Amino acid sequence: MIAIIFLLIQVQQIQQSGAKYYVYLEEVGELQIKVSIWGEVASPGLYSIPDGTDLLTLLSLSGGPQKNANLSRIELIRSFPQSDKITVNLSDFFKTGNRDNISIMKPGDMVFIKPTFLSKAKNFTRYVTEATLVAIVYLQLYNMFNK
Repeated sequence: MIAIIFLLIQVQQIQQSGAKYYVYLEEVGELQIKVSIWGEVASPGLYSIPDGTDLLTLLSLSGGPQKNANLSRIELIRSFPQSDKITVNLSDFFKTGNRDNISIMKPGDMVFIKPTFLSKAKNFTRYVTEATLVAIVYLQLYNMFNK
């Protein structure tokens, strides 16, 4: 009975502060929110997670970071209750194991994990190499047909 009263009070508070970001009640007392994670993760997308879930848990639910993920400059874009952009450094957590500075996800949060600079440089080099090969083949064909 107390759990139901607590649940009704919690739902009423959420409805007053923006219920459109909350999804449904999974179990008695468990509130689900929608968040998204993009970029260098195994399974990017939109996730329904329990309210109070932290960024590390979301990262785990999405399959974990890719090998090219820049964990020292993760962007957390918060849209509720007001717009905000937070840069999170998870590298510190992996060095120390201290979870004190790990962000708790809020309804509507979007997380973007960028690739490392080295990964961007490798991709750029690959594109330049491919473009050069196409140009060489074109020039070879052009010279062959114009003799």
